[in-house]
Amino acid sequence: MSDNGGTQQSSQEPLRGNKGCYYEGGIREPFIVRWPGVTKPGSRSNVPVINVDLFPTFLAAAGAPVPQGKTLDGENILPLLKGDGELMRQAIFWHFPGYLDNPVIRGRELDVRAGFRTRPVSVINKAGWKLHLYHEEWHLDGGRDKLASHNAVELYNLTDDVGEQNNLANANPVKRDELLADLFAWFKSADAMLPTKMNPHYDPLAQSVANKRAANRKK
Repeated sequence: MSDNGGTQQSSQEPLRGNKGCYYEGGIREPFIVRWPGVTKPGSRSNVPVINVDLFPTFLAAAGAPVPQGKTLDGENILPLLKGDGELMRQAIFWHFPGYLDNPVIRGRELDVRAGFRTRPVSVINKAGWKLHLYHEEWHLDGGRDKLASHNAVELYNLTDDVGEQNNLANANPVKRDELLADLFAWFKSADAMLPTKMNPHYDPLAQSVANKRAANRKK
């Protein structure tokens, strides 16, 4: 498996985005297993897994205990590898409270114009539904009270729309609010670092230009 989707030099069609953003083109990749006598050749699973699942899986496969004092962020996926069970968790989360420059062609229009691949974002994938929460807009444009008028939240049904083209955040407020509640509960359980205040003098467009000039000087 890989740690991210393809780079900006390669197309991820029909997926949206590339490495460094949190659309499927940036985070989805194949996971191929060869385990004679355990994983059936040619078998497939559509259950999403994530790299942090590997350590607990290796421990379980070896019959080794969890190291004392260690918290495992992932889940043992032996039931999927053996084809005899399901996972216990209901959702997978991503949390990136920072900035990346160099935009991807099929990223967010707002970020592409400003020269970003992504800004602070958190994502939940639950049963084929995927929600993006962009923290800048959330804080600057009214948060939960003004969900219908800002771009902080994007909701996609990956079963019907793997390319993440049809934002259903306002069309399906029940599912949107369900996933938002799950995401905020995860923030609390994980003690996630969250942006809470914006620098009033920060100009993201000017910063992007400065970053590009610095990169050119290095060349």
